[in-house]
Formats: sequence, structure tokens, C-alpha cells
Amino acid sequence: MRGVMKVKTGVDGFDEIVPGFPRGGIIIVSGSPGTGKTSFAASFIYNGAVKYGEPGVYASLIEDENRFHEYMHSFGYDFVELEKKGMFRYIALPTLLQEGMSASISMVLDVVELIKAKRLVIDSYTALSQMFRSRAEARTFLHTLISRIVKRLECTTILIKEEQAEKKEYGFEDFVADAVIHLKTSRLEDKPLRELTIVKLRGSEVRLPDACFTLHGGFRVIKPLKIKEAKRRYEPPPDPPGGYTSGIPDLDKEIGGFRDGSIILLEIDPKLAPRGEYHLILAPMVVSYVKRGRPCLIVPSGGVSSKDVREIAFRYGVSEEEYRRLVRVVDVERLKPHIARDRAALVGQFTSLLESLEKESGKPPLKLIGMDRAAYLMGEEVLPIIYRAVDELRERGGLAIWVAKPTYPWFVERLAPLADMHLKIMRKHGCMLFYGIKPRTPLYAVQPDPTEETLTPEIIPIT
Repeated sequence: MRGVMKVKTGVDGFDEIVPGFPRGGIIIVSGSPGTGKTSFAASFIYNGAVKYGEPGVYASLIEDENRFHEYMHSFGYDFVELEKKGMFRYIALPTLLQEGMSASISMVLDVVELIKAKRLVIDSYTALSQMFRSRAEARTFLHTLISRIVKRLECTTILIKEEQAEKKEYGFEDFVADAVIHLKTSRLEDKPLRELTIVKLRGSEVRLPDACFTLHGGFRVIKPLKIKEAKRRYEPPPDPPGGYTSGIPDLDKEIGGFRDGSIILLEIDPKLAPRGEYHLILAPMVVSYVKRGRPCLIVPSGGVSSKDVREIAFRYGVSEEEYRRLVRVVDVERLKPHIARDRAALVGQFTSLLESLEKESGKPPLKLIGMDRAAYLMGEEVLPIIYRAVDELRERGGLAIWVAKPTYPWFVERLAPLADMHLKIMRKHGCMLFYGIKPRTPLYAVQPDPTEETLTPEIIPIT
């Protein structure tokens, strides 16, 4: 038995979570106003022409051609140029409908045949169906569309459908469609989040039907995070005046780097692996500091060993010599028993390491502290020590990064007022997201370098 022939959508990131749409199929893209339906459909048409050489037709009942081109130009989609090349046509449906439904279908068919279109969008099927006198007439239209355009010409067709945020009802068109994609805007801790659900995809197994997406720079699906080995060593960006780089150019553009003497609180979602994902953000912060000859003292957070720290540092291009000279990792499990039990002795060891690092390098150290481990070792007695450390940091300069995992929720509440910057890192649908509590920022997605050349991640606003 022959399998269903698939067509790549061309929508950024979407083809990496699905194998494509059935060739010559009906695709329903549903959602409430403003969820990105038009952007998804336009990306399907535009990228189909640009990437795969498949001409497309966009038939709209919603807006005129000039507004369509203006809106698409903001995403970098130059449909005017495609039209000049004979790869695209825009059809204003209100004008055609004055001639009657049969004439309208014939006109769409003529345009599809004229440019040999393999992709068609009708925006929107909901508005169009309201012009029918009965449901029977709407079904007749759909059958005619399927038989005369979709199947005969093998023209994969998207029907845009207006629905509420949660898809609760299914119409006749959903049942005859080959795929149903539902878009919605939700809230993640009071931040707007865009999500899509693959409700149905005929001929394919979809194991992970939910995904996050953004309209920043066009419709883009945020892929589940997979960290690969880079081809080139990590190169830290320049420091901003009077401060330090975050190690990530995209993040520097959003938050401006770190001021000297600052405390950065990174609050980590329990869904994130202790030795994996969030290090895409944390590692560049630390390595960019060390690569400029500055020292660093590290108390690993729970689930992270001194061996893990070493491996991450080397992966990001820290040399053996730099690591030996500039990095100190406090491995609590290997401390002498009397020091591990004696909190005063433990603090004394930290202080001694900091002083020796600063003396040897002549520069203030970065203090990377896993606060869950600090709370485990000292309980609430750690708070007076933290207050003293904050005063010293303000006076002597340098940088402190506090990694807070939800092992001790009360502790994060005590730390937050002391931090100059508070970022919360989490996961949704396999994607790593974060946002700023201080300063207040929108939601961002974190993706590996799309070129796979470096370990510098891409920071993408969810808009």
C-alpha cells in the first residue's frame, strides 16, 4: 500500500516537528483573532515558492491586497516580487462573490491553473461559510473545492477558521480535512505565550502534538531543545562600558549586560535537567568572564558536580591553563568532615579561596553560587552571610550569579529583593523559555545557534 505523499510546509521550525502535509490535502488552521493564522498561512505560501519552487494563491475575504502586502512586508515576505516572477497571485474574494459562488470557484480554479499553483489559502473559510444559505450549501462548496482544485490539481489548500481559544467544537470541514492545526494565545506566569496543537494529521504519527511559536520576524515554531557539539569555539562578545557582557549578544541587546557589582539571580524550573539546558544561558555568562582573565569561584548547585563544571568549561573553550589559574570549584562532598560539619570553617574556606583568587589575578572574582546547596549546608543561618557578601560585592566590584532551584522555595523569596537582576528559566512543550522579573521583560525562547557553528544561543522574543 502506497504511503501518503507529503509536502514540506516551509514554515520555520514546523517541518521539524511534523513530516509535512499530505500532498493535495485540505488543511484547517483554526484559532481566535490575533493568534497567527494569517501569518502561518502566508508563510506556507511564501516559503513554498521561495524554498521549493511551488507557486501559490492567497484568496482573502478579510483584507485588500495593499494591506496584505504591507503586513507581510513587516515579516520580510516580498509577495510583490513573487508575483512578478509568476509564483504568486492574490485574489480578493469579496469582488468575486458578487458574481455568485459558482463563478467565484471557477475564478479561483482559473488562477490556480494559470500559474500551476500547488498551494492555496482561503482566508477565511468561516467568513465565507456565513454567506451560504444553509449548511448543505457550505458542504457543496467544500466538496466542489476538494474535487475541482485540491484533488484534481494536487493543490494543497489551507482553510483558515475562526474559533475560540480552546477548540471545543468540530465542524464538517474538520472531519473531511487531512490536517487540523489549532493556534492559541495563553498565559505563562502572566506572560503572553503562543501555542499550537496538531489536532489531526492524516497518515502520520504525531508524538508531540504541542509546540510554542512566535511571530517575531515571521511565523516560527520553537523547536524542542537539542544541544549539539559546535564546530567552532565559543567567542565572548565585548563587555559594555562599566560592566560585563552576559556572554550572549542577543541577551545583551535585550538587557544591556551586567553592571559591575551586580547580583544576578537565575531561578530554575524543576523541569529543566540539572546538567543540561539552562547551561546554554549560564555557561556563556561565566566563560565570558573567565576568558578575559578574571577569576571565578563556583559552588555547584544540586545535581552538578565539579567534574560537570570542568567539562562545560572545556566545551566552551576554557583552556587547561585558564581553568587551573582562574577557576576554583568548592566540592562540598570532598571537604574534610570537620569542615563540612563546621559552618564557620566552611565560610572560612570560601573566604580564603576568594582572597587568594583576587590576589593572584588582581581582579574581583565572579561568585557563582548554587543557592540550593548553600541552604542545604547552612539553613537560615546562611542569610546573614549573604547580606555581608552583598555589601562586600557592592564595595569591591565583580559579579555574583545565584542559581536558585525550587528545593527551598522560602529561600528564593529571601534572595529576590537582594538581586539586581532576576531571570526565571523554564520549559514548556520541550522548549526552554525565560523572562525577566527584574528588569521586567517579555517572554523569550532559547534556541541553539541555527548554523550549529558555535555554542552561542539565539534569544527569540515571543511576540
